[in-house]
Amino acid sequence: MDNLDRPQLAGLCKLLGISTIGPDYYLRFTLHLKLRNLEADDKLIQDEGITSLDVDELQAACRDRGMRSLGLSAERLRSQLQQWLDLHLNKSIPSTILLLSRALYLPENVPQEDVLKAVIQSLPKAIDSVTAVKIAEVSGERVDNTQRIEVIKLEDEAIRKEKEEKAKDKKISEDEMKKKQLAEQVVAPTIPSDIPKAEILVDRAPIMGDVKKDDKKDDQHIDVGQVETALEQLVHQKSQQVKATVEEIKELK
Repeated sequence: MDNLDRPQLAGLCKLLGISTIGPDYYLRFTLHLKLRNLEADDKLIQDEGITSLDVDELQAACRDRGMRSLGLSAERLRSQLQQWLDLHLNKSIPSTILLLSRALYLPENVPQEDVLKAVIQSLPKAIDSVTAVKIAEVSGERVDNTQRIEVIKLEDEAIRKEKEEKAKDKKISEDEMKKKQLAEQVVAPTIPSDIPKAEILVDRAPIMGDVKKDDKKDDQHIDVGQVETALEQLVHQKSQQVKATVEEIKELK
């Protein structure tokens, strides 16, 4: 899994229904979690027996392992699931190889051994050195220094690429946050310092209640004689207007 290139990682993700969005290290992490769940599920199915599964459970199990699940009989579903369990648990073939074998478009009558050979031949060449070193370490044989150096270089290159991808993702996320903050920020207009501040307008008019009180006070101080004089003048004006109106009526007649 750690030595697969991007197209193969994306192919495995599509086969298992996993999103292919993200860097390589994220795809590897999600695939590791998925394969761990599949291994636990394989052991559980082997312990309980395939015969205990109904058709829906058989279809779900085959679909999770990248195998055809629709349009097949229950016997065919049990047969291909049993083949997966034998190869994975009994013969210790990695689930990654089994999934890649399901991703190849080969005729159904091709033997499983030939399919696995085709999968191994399609793997990146970098896996050869890694596999040879691991086999030599397990068997106790002497490891070729050239292959060991090649493996170390490959591991360093993988670590460097992973760091670059993480740094790139971090930079992209920081740029997106900055753009979001700039979009949400409201720019207020700046007022030059040389412009004097406006004076505070104060309503200097008296309160209505105070006006009424003042009016009442003024009314109390009004002289009675002035009122009588004003009334006499008003009556005199009205009488003159009435006389003028009567004379006009007479002239009209």
